[in-house]
Amino acid sequence: MDRSDLKLVPLVQARALAERSDEELMVAAAADARAAFAILVERHLPKVINYCAKATGDRRAAEDLAQDVFLGVWARREQFRPERAFRVFLFTVACNRCRNHARSWRRRFRWLGVDASEDLPKAASADPSHIDELIVHERQRRVRGAVTELPVKLREAVLLRFEQDLSYAEIATIVRSNEATVRSRVFHGLRRLEMLLEQEVP
Repeated sequence: MDRSDLKLVPLVQARALAERSDEELMVAAAADARAAFAILVERHLPKVINYCAKATGDRRAAEDLAQDVFLGVWARREQFRPERAFRVFLFTVACNRCRNHARSWRRRFRWLGVDASEDLPKAASADPSHIDELIVHERQRRVRGAVTELPVKLREAVLLRFEQDLSYAEIATIVRSNEATVRSRVFHGLRRLEMLLEQEVP
């Protein structure tokens, strides 16, 4: 192997890691393979930020919370068992971090910490496409606002089911409950959302 071949080794290794499953990468991370963990962070950070923003109602804190989640995952990496889906492991940590944040900041819930001026298109006009965009943003704003008003357990269940597309069995593991209870929380969470949204209709 000459020097030109040696230069290709890191690229080949990175490509090989990127093709591994979450569980395989986490096993490698448990053995202190930081490159494997970096790929997990890259894959899942946006989803964790989104979950933290909606679970806590504090978008500005979501990035810090997400980083704290991955620090927690790294600290607990040796506890991971490959027969358990990595996403369950990840969102168990995320769920706990968000609960702690909610307890600390309960009196300071804001609608995702976002001003209306930040959420709506900057340049609105009478053009139909702009009007449609405004309608879509308004619907999203109302839904996000309603989600933050749900009780914590219902909010967790709804977000994990529909935002993260986790199964009822996986959610039950994350929130340390049984599947029937999770199904009930999702059902009642959706019913409560419908009621909250109906109340806003003039």
